Amino acid sequence: MAQKSSDSVHNFLILLLNRIASRGWFSLMLGVSLLACTSPTDDATQVRQGVELLAKAIEQHERDTIMQRLDDDFRTREGLLPQDINRMLFIQFRQNKQIQVFLFDMDVNVMSNTADVQLEALLLGSSQWLPERGRRYRVQMRWNKRGDEWWLLRLDWQPI
Repeated sequence: MAQKSSDSVHNFLILLLNRIASRGWFSLMLGVSLLACTSPTDDATQVRQGVELLAKAIEQHERDTIMQRLDDDFRTREGLLPQDINRMLFIQFRQNKQIQVFLFDMDVNVMSNTADVQLEALLLGSSQWLPERGRRYRVQMRWNKRGDEWWLLRLDWQPI
């Protein structure tokens, strides 16, 4: 009788392990299948992420991060070049120890290898903890795609 009880426990354990293993295998195969079906991030999402990266870099005073996202042919409407932007950022970061950037109503229009972005931004700055200055801007950007990456080509901002 002890042998029969031992055999049924053994059979039960084998059945349980088979079910667990088959579910694990199914989960693994499902995961691999889903991964294979996912498409790379679309262009509009990549451009949005680029804009958000710049906003975060401004908040964190990361001039290098900002400068690295500028296209080789970058210009502003007023004719500012990358070195002018770098100087402007240096001055603003010294004047404003704390900067907050809020982005609103972002519209991204992708056309082949370029993308136009329009948005409103609220920038708050302070030398201490509480915001002392703030201004809303209407921002227009043009991004240029080279290879698989997007680079900021044009920038214009107007106070509103």
